Amino acid sequence: MWRQAVSELRLHPGRFVATLIAIAISVGFIAAISVFVNSEQTALGKSNTMPLANADLFVTTLGLELPELVDTLEGVDGVRAVHEVPFAQSTILNFGDRSEVSMLYSVPPADLQWSELVDGRWPTSEQEIVLSRAGLDSLGADIGDSVSPDHDSATAFTIVGATDDPASLWSTVGYLEFGPEYVITDYALVLDDGASAADTFEGVSEAAASLDPDIIVRTAAAERQTQLDDLTNQFDIFKYLLQTFGVVALLVGMITIANTFAILVAQRRRQVGLLRAVGASPGQVMGRIVVESFLLGIVGSLLGIALGFGVAMIGGSITGSLYWGLDVRWGELVIALLAGVAATMISAIAPAVVASRVKPLEALQAVPTEAQARRAGLIRTILVVGAAAIGAFLVVMSRINTEWSVLWAVGAGAFLTVAVLAAAPFFVPPLLKLLGAVFGRTGPTARLAFTNAARNPKRAAATATALMLAVGLIVTLQVALATARTSGTESIHATYPVDFTVSFADDEVPADLIERLEGMEGVAGVRTLPAKQLDNDVVAFDRNGLLRELGKRIAEDAHPQDGEVVVSEGSLLAQGQDTVTLPGANGDVTLKVVTGTGLEYYQASVTTATLEQLAGDPVEREIWITLKDRGDLKAINQVVKVLETVPDAFFGASGAGAILVLNQVLDVMLIVLTGLLGVAMVIALVGVSNTLGLSVIERQRESALLRALGMQRSGLRWMLLVEALALVGVGVVIGLVAGMFFGWLGVSSTLLMMPGENVQLHFSIDVLYTAGLIAVCLVAAVLASLLPGQKAASAPPTEALAAD
Repeated sequence: MWRQAVSELRLHPGRFVATLIAIAISVGFIAAISVFVNSEQTALGKSNTMPLANADLFVTTLGLELPELVDTLEGVDGVRAVHEVPFAQSTILNFGDRSEVSMLYSVPPADLQWSELVDGRWPTSEQEIVLSRAGLDSLGADIGDSVSPDHDSATAFTIVGATDDPASLWSTVGYLEFGPEYVITDYALVLDDGASAADTFEGVSEAAASLDPDIIVRTAAAERQTQLDDLTNQFDIFKYLLQTFGVVALLVGMITIANTFAILVAQRRRQVGLLRAVGASPGQVMGRIVVESFLLGIVGSLLGIALGFGVAMIGGSITGSLYWGLDVRWGELVIALLAGVAATMISAIAPAVVASRVKPLEALQAVPTEAQARRAGLIRTILVVGAAAIGAFLVVMSRINTEWSVLWAVGAGAFLTVAVLAAAPFFVPPLLKLLGAVFGRTGPTARLAFTNAARNPKRAAATATALMLAVGLIVTLQVALATARTSGTESIHATYPVDFTVSFADDEVPADLIERLEGMEGVAGVRTLPAKQLDNDVVAFDRNGLLRELGKRIAEDAHPQDGEVVVSEGSLLAQGQDTVTLPGANGDVTLKVVTGTGLEYYQASVTTATLEQLAGDPVEREIWITLKDRGDLKAINQVVKVLETVPDAFFGASGAGAILVLNQVLDVMLIVLTGLLGVAMVIALVGVSNTLGLSVIERQRESALLRALGMQRSGLRWMLLVEALALVGVGVVIGLVAGMFFGWLGVSSTLLMMPGENVQLHFSIDVLYTAGLIAVCLVAAVLASLLPGQKAASAPPTEALAAD
């Protein structure tokens, strides 16, 4: 059995290429995630614990200041020096129009220095800074230039040196002298030459305990491992989340593998029938195919692990973690290998069972008998109806029981997905026939292509199913994010109709500030808002009047009537009261309190008539800034930098900032998750190429007969191209429809669980990404047909007719 399986793989390797590719990509994805994430975790852990790299022992008082601790520890035998662990703080440094996240350390003493100066000198004052060479290159700065922290643009640090700290995608490294306000209670101990940490540990522990029994003493190595372990928990969650995409890729790969074996079994029916005729048992026939799948699983999984290493190394070179080396956890890679082998063998079981049941007299049948097809159809119908019914019930429950709406929706999505995929043999062939009726009018070649695509319903359905699953998942993601973007944007427009609101507590708006803002390229307009000062440091204004002038939308719950005042829930004015009495121009004025959105705790919105009734003269202490484009990052940064130079300016709600954050988060999610799910789509498209390639082998004689009857080589290539486009087209269309529904279901269920947020659902599709997805699939269909088409067209008719 083993010898026969090896012989089959050796004699016909081309038949198994797609299976090997599907296994390698699936396992490679899982292996790459394991090696890459673990390496990133280790690199970050090592970089974060560099202040202890040259220390021998670590002592912390957990925030307790003990001035005598240093002298006490330096008196222990074997201790050469006691240093405060360099303080670390992450910040954003700006230079010109460039910004870079930087981890800033206090300048370490010579005993603890882990990097070397490659140029310049170390800082000697709080106004000087040293950056890594990679950080300088990223900012485009050099020694002598000045950089400013994002939280305080008025402060400038002069660059006086550069270090050899390794480059990183996430942040750079810098050093400066922190002020005395930063208190350090962690200490690094350096021992004498020849002294061991184990021998000195007891003496240091006793000395520390004499001052306070709660002081913690560890070896530096143990502290570094503790910090790394704390980091591991955060990375593990991220790693397991990514591995779910690996499981999706593996599931799509299993569909491709199962389809491959099903086609191979169909091609070898005569061989299997002959084996049964000469005495082979069903178990021997099935065992041979299972052994083939086992061998394929081993080879494909090993190739996948090698691929995973390559991807992880490329990723590490981009992020800079490769400097610290790869962190390979062989246990996880063994699990990935076993998963690949198991997935291959499980995928081959159904075709193997079919092969074992072939009777010698059935060997010449190209498709199952009518009785077999009817029995299989009945079982599939029961499965489809059952899964669809449960899925529909869970969808209804997600609308009714909104407290657990998302959980109901997840269950509904799972059952409806099973129903759609299982029902593929029912609707894929009719759709192919429908397409054939429409496009078959272009000529006999196209008509024959659609007929061939629908000839074997199970094969066509299996090929389309893999693509349906991959495309459906990607479209679900894209529709969900596009809908979330549109719904969130509309909510922000309603809640924060103005791009920037800036108020001044005691003084009027500086006149020169308005002129500076109006002169900026990205600013559409600047308006002042007259307001009156009320009790409890609250200002009242006619917000809606100015909004109407600007043509901005007003939130539905922010429409005050005469005699009403609209405040936020946490307002200083009402504090739970239904009415509030305020001093008026002609006596006290009692106003009804209404809670609304889009207001700060110190603001109150009233009508113009009500504002005139209140005591005091209106003062222009607030400005509203509108941008030409709310998502213009450059304009937002320019406005912020100008406002940061104005003392006593208080930033209020920023619609532009909220939309910017929303778009940035969703853009990153869309790119990353589409890339992850794209692996599954690649595997599905490999399956399309595999189906065409194996069908060419199966139809050698048919193709030769067509050539003998006068069909040109270009006609054969065109026929296979149309067949590929038909299979891909059906899979993409069903995936698009299902993905749009599941995307709507997910977002709507999430919003139902947030009734207090008052976010309205606005269904949306990312046209650019969706069109790109369709284009990729169509291009892949063309590429998938090239090799099979060339093989079919290049075979001489006489040889193909003689092929056994």
